Amino acid sequence: MKIAEETITLNDGRNLILRSAQEKDAAVMLDYIRKIAEETHYLIRYPEEISIDLEREKEIIRNNLETDDAAWFTVFDRERAVGNCSVSRNRNHLKLRHRCDFAIAIEQAYCGSGLGTILTQKAIDKAREMGFEQIELGAYADNERAIGLYKKMGFKECGRTPRAFKLKDGTYIDEVNMVLFL
Repeated sequence: MKIAEETITLNDGRNLILRSAQEKDAAVMLDYIRKIAEETHYLIRYPEEISIDLEREKEIIRNNLETDDAAWFTVFDRERAVGNCSVSRNRNHLKLRHRCDFAIAIEQAYCGSGLGTILTQKAIDKAREMGFEQIELGAYADNERAIGLYKKMGFKECGRTPRAFKLKDGTYIDEVNMVLFL
């Protein structure tokens, strides 16, 4: 689903562009994905696990633009992607069609700027517009900043998956499962 371009303003007054990524952004998106994977362990992949090539990234972008059961929001600071989020149908089975999954990633330099709140609200609004009844997410239990944002936006903890993530050093981290009923 294509997201129309708009200007958003951060708490510090910086103006950024929010829109759908386009095929011409594929190299920029790959750079962004690698950068955020290097910055923190809160994403599902380590940088070396990102093996997407330019053509595959273009295909992913094209599919995201064409689907009607997912919306991807990307934030650009000039030509550089600095954040994104998505809502996407959990599964297409009749019993599950009311549910969608939420994911968000923001470059560390933009955390604390209000960007997470803006993106999360955009995703909630779009999920409502798309007819979903609930948004679900999973967060690393040690990601207090993200969990705080989700709670501020109305998400409630609905359970935990113990030892859901195992880091390279052998450390286990629980996953906090959260839901927002629309």
